[in-house]
Amino acid sequence: MIADCFNIKGFLSLKSCCVLYILFGLLPPNTRTLHITNIVVPPFVDVRDVVMLSCSYNLGTQKLNSVKWYKNDKEFYRYSPLMPAQQQYMLFSVDGIHVASDHMCNEKFCTIHLDNLSGDTSGAYRCEVSGDAPEFKLTHETSNMTVVVLPQSDPKIEGIERNYYEGDFLFGNCTSDFSFPPPIMSWYINEQKADPSLLQPSQETIFDAYGFKLYQRSLEIRFRIDKRINPFITDGKIHMKCVAQMRQMPSQLRESNHILYVSSWDDLRNQKLINWRSSASQLQSLKNVFLILSIIICVSSKL
Repeated sequence: MIADCFNIKGFLSLKSCCVLYILFGLLPPNTRTLHITNIVVPPFVDVRDVVMLSCSYNLGTQKLNSVKWYKNDKEFYRYSPLMPAQQQYMLFSVDGIHVASDHMCNEKFCTIHLDNLSGDTSGAYRCEVSGDAPEFKLTHETSNMTVVVLPQSDPKIEGIERNYYEGDFLFGNCTSDFSFPPPIMSWYINEQKADPSLLQPSQETIFDAYGFKLYQRSLEIRFRIDKRINPFITDGKIHMKCVAQMRQMPSQLRESNHILYVSSWDDLRNQKLINWRSSASQLQSLKNVFLILSIIICVSSKL
């Protein structure tokens, strides 16, 4: 058979080549079999959002029979293009699943949207695509999604002044917005993570919302502004930063910054000296004014 693929000049004939490719399975896989090319399921989604789920596929030589969506092995959506128009789209009741009206499926992809999310919406989402008779080929892909409650604002820094002198004590507190899961709180000083010895135990507030227990955390930092004790104090400016980060979600990071200025006691003495000289100069100027006024009054009275 292989020899028959070549003509008398040693070249493959088109007909024989096709036979050879089919027999030996040399056709590109994407042209032979039904397969999923991409599945879009966000790993994390905020409970207040509308989430898009999408599945793209290549039918190969198959004809599309159906596309099904499952959550934790329970079917909640089906697209069957070979059915009558009113039966092509079917929804099934599954806890935590509410399919919005703007869904679209065809021979290349199937996209749906979920709204009214809750904790029950979290789970493993499977897209299953099946071909039609006579082979009824089947393929599927699965991806996990977790519903969370993201913070809506940056953490709040309180208690830190703008100006300090060497030897002063700094007391600062940072409070996160409510979220689930609980945020991980951190302080940074001049871009270096604060030593745990400078931190007080974290405080936590919990309340219920959106079907979740939401957590707000506060972290206090205390230290003496002294270059001999704290080597991170290198000049007259300190950059304080508070970070609230969601566990397993590096991109979900919230931060607040505060710049404070540190003066030495020598600076204070110099400033006092400057102020004293300025006050003395102003006093002398007032004396000169009074002297001039006295002379003018005296001359006027003699006239």
